[in-house]
Order: sequence, then C-alpha cells, then structure tokens
Amino acid sequence: MYAEGIDISSEYSRSRHNRSVRYKITYQYEVDGNEYSGKLYNRSPPMGLGDQVKIKYDPKSPENCTDILSPSLYNLMVFLSFGAIFITIGFFLSGTWALIHKIRRRGEPEEEEILPPEEYVSPEEMKKTNPKPILAIVFRIAAVSVVLGGMSLATKLFPGIRPIGIDHFVEVVEDAGHTTSDTTKELSQNWKVGSMLEEAVSFNDGNIRMDFVVMDTADSARVLFNGMTLPVSDGETKEYSGMVHELYSIENETLYVAKVRITDTVIYVSARAEYKPEAVGLLEELGYWKG
Repeated sequence: MYAEGIDISSEYSRSRHNRSVRYKITYQYEVDGNEYSGKLYNRSPPMGLGDQVKIKYDPKSPENCTDILSPSLYNLMVFLSFGAIFITIGFFLSGTWALIHKIRRRGEPEEEEILPPEEYVSPEEMKKTNPKPILAIVFRIAAVSVVLGGMSLATKLFPGIRPIGIDHFVEVVEDAGHTTSDTTKELSQNWKVGSMLEEAVSFNDGNIRMDFVVMDTADSARVLFNGMTLPVSDGETKEYSGMVHELYSIENETLYVAKVRITDTVIYVSARAEYKPEAVGLLEELGYWKG
C-alpha cells in the first residue's frame, strides 16, 4: 500500500573528515478506518509533504510497518561481511589463536632474546628532536590569532553575507509600511518542507509579496532554494551563486520575481514590474541583494 508523507526534518551525519545531511520523514497510512504512522530515517534527497511512499504492514498488528518490501542482496552481503569481521576479531580476542600457537611451539627450543644495543643521544640532539614547549604554544597562539583575524576581516569586508533574524526582517519591512504575519505553518505545508522550516513571516499588499523563512540547516535552505520554482519562465534573468549567498531573479514586462539564500535563510519576492525598485530596495536594506 501507499502512505503519505506528513513531515520532514533534517539531521547532520558527521564523521572526522566529512559532514552530510540526511532526512527523517514521517508518513501516515490508514487501515480499516484507523490512522497509523511510521518514519523513514537516513534519507537523501528528501521527499515532499504529500508525496507517496510504498510500505507494507502486519495485518495482525497494523501499527507495525516498513518500507522494506523485499530482501536486499546488498544488505545481506553487508551483514555477512560484518559477521565475518566480528567472528575473526572474536577468534583472536578469545585467546584461541594464542593457545593454538602455544601448542604448535611446544617442544621447540626457546630462542634467546637478543636486545638491541643502547644508543647514546647527546643533549644537543635531544634539543633538536624535542623543541621547547614554549615554541609550540607560541605557534598555536599565532595560528588561532590568524584564524580569528581572518574571520573578523571577512565580516568587515563582506557584511552582506550574514543572515538576519525574523525580528530584523519584520522591523525593516514594517518601517517601509508593510504589515507582516506569521506564515510558518502555511509555508511549511505549501512548500512541502515540513519541520525543516523553523520560522516564516510574510507580507503581501497586492503589489509586492515577500516571504522570509528560517530553515533548520543551511543544507535544508539550499534544498528549498534549488527546488523553488518561479512563476516566470521567460524574461531577463540575474543570477549569483556562492557557497553562502545565492540569488536568482527573472522579470518580464509585468512581473519581477526573485529567490535569495544566505546560509539557512531564504527570501522569496514577487512584485509587479513597476514595484521592482521598491522590492529591490528592501532586499538591499535587508542585506540580501547582490548588485
């Protein structure tokens, strides 16, 4: 049977050298008039709210379900491989190998242990191989200072790439004469992003519409930005793509639309052509415009 996705949340998967994002999807299904739910873990890319996923459930216990519809040869091979590894490790740790080795060596003459000659290391060589701890501390302090100085300089040189919060967005657009409203639940459903969308606020006065959303991670914001379809397909386009700041806009004779991302925040703008200067002015004041 098919179940419907009702929520999505993202989770970081971290390792020493890599970091990736995976998605947890909650789905819902109905059996004999009763509703049940289940979860899909470690998914990439995410499915949207309302999308269908094929599952199977236990007729005797409908609350028990899974999306694994048939045995997986890959999973079986992984299971056998790890099983062989654990058996091998257990064999050596149990002492069985040492006992077998000892039995095989029984009766053989013991070899005389020959120790390597002692080497004399002069104090001068010791100093060369073991630098003074104070130098290591100085180098560490210098490295930290360089990193912090670089971050401070980047912040001063590129102030526009810092994301803003909900309160700042509301303050700027309301000072410009617009009335905002909380659209968190509405946009999380309409944009099919579920719990990945943490907060949202919007205004729409008939001439300009602007939605500002805060996602749970920068990766979620990037997924939303890349999947966001603009209602204009033909016209003059403007595009900027960076690791932190992304912007794409398109305009024709009647409409101007744009989407902008800075780290974990996204702004969507739609304005009648004659109101484009005002819309761009708001993006500039918010720090999200890229000229």
